[in-house]
Amino acid sequence: MYTTVIMNTVLNVKIDPKLKKEAQEVAKAIGLPVSTVVSASLREFVRTRSITISDEPQLKPEIVEELLELSKKARLGIDISPPFDNLDDAFKWLDTEDDI
Repeated sequence: MYTTVIMNTVLNVKIDPKLKKEAQEVAKAIGLPVSTVVSASLREFVRTRSITISDEPQLKPEIVEELLELSKKARLGIDISPPFDNLDDAFKWLDTEDDI
């Protein structure tokens, strides 16, 4: 039996100290190390072969597509969710929708 060993490498980059601190705080708040955030960003760059620079947040194209489809259904009168009388039930329903 062979075991795959994943070797990591170090990437040294120079960034603004304030940006580094802010990134560390946000990553910590969501429970991730900054290295995971950087790796995810680099994977997305490699996958899309593009980088978006904007002063306004942008939704991912697949999210825009899903929102447009939901909007279309709502305009046609198609129920896009059942009625709820409390937040707990609404959140439970939303959690099951993520699995679909």
